[in-house]
Amino acid sequence: MDKINVVKKLNEVLKGEQMAVQAYEKFIAEVKDERIRNEFQQIQKDHREHISRLAERIQDIGAVPDYSTGMAGFFSNMKLDMETKSMDSYDILKKAYDGEDKGIAAVEEVIKGDLDDESMKLVKDILSTDHDHLKSMLSLMPENQIQ
Repeated sequence: MDKINVVKKLNEVLKGEQMAVQAYEKFIAEVKDERIRNEFQQIQKDHREHISRLAERIQDIGAVPDYSTGMAGFFSNMKLDMETKSMDSYDILKKAYDGEDKGIAAVEEVIKGDLDDESMKLVKDILSTDHDHLKSMLSLMPENQIQ
């Protein structure tokens, strides 16, 4: 396994986790429904934990974690800021769901066969938690609730 490539891939996942934390900052600030806000706070806490675990793994490999989200993060954050201002709680929930789903797909693409066993296990644990986020958000959508 190429150490430089592993670190690059882990830093790409780290960048996505950083962007997720920033997105949930916006969602939490704008959502009015307390159940959704509480769920978003838990999801954000999980993403922060993922950042910590990824940074520790990168350091264990002997490299430096890159916490920058770059221009992509900057523009994504600005766009999200404008979009969420006019959304209701359920539209924000759907936006968060879509973002989480796209994040999972991006990570799955980034890590295809390019990680050592320990790093792959870590990223798969993160993806498992992210899939749980989708399930919990789906249960909060009005069309999925039993009245």
